Amino acid sequence: MSLGLIPVAFLFVHAFYSGWKSKKFHAVSGVAAIVWDLSLSIGYMSYRSFGGEVQGASLQLNPTFTAYFAVHGAVAVLVMALEIAVLSIGVRQLQLKKKLTLHSKLTKVLFSIWWIAFFSGELFYLVMYVL
Repeated sequence: MSLGLIPVAFLFVHAFYSGWKSKKFHAVSGVAAIVWDLSLSIGYMSYRSFGGEVQGASLQLNPTFTAYFAVHGAVAVLVMALEIAVLSIGVRQLQLKKKLTLHSKLTKVLFSIWWIAFFSGELFYLVMYVL
């Protein structure tokens, strides 16, 4: 999961900054980032929910980990909801052939919160399984 999100980060950065400059190609990288991220997130959450283990690692839950997983999980669900909203509004923009301000507003929120979720997940992974 950890390495699978690195291309998503590049795609999100490309989509965000090229969309900011009103370049049309940002839709391709934005859709790719959202679909890739949703696929990984939903797949990983499903895998872990049904008892899947990270290879070679087991984790003993304690109150700190439980709190972390609760917050990180809530942020991840928020990110997924924002991704679906941004994608839906983007499709609606294409249908209407006009910009909708809600798309750019939600994109800024998604971009910020996605990085929080990404870095908190990566940091946890590094601390628990690499270091």
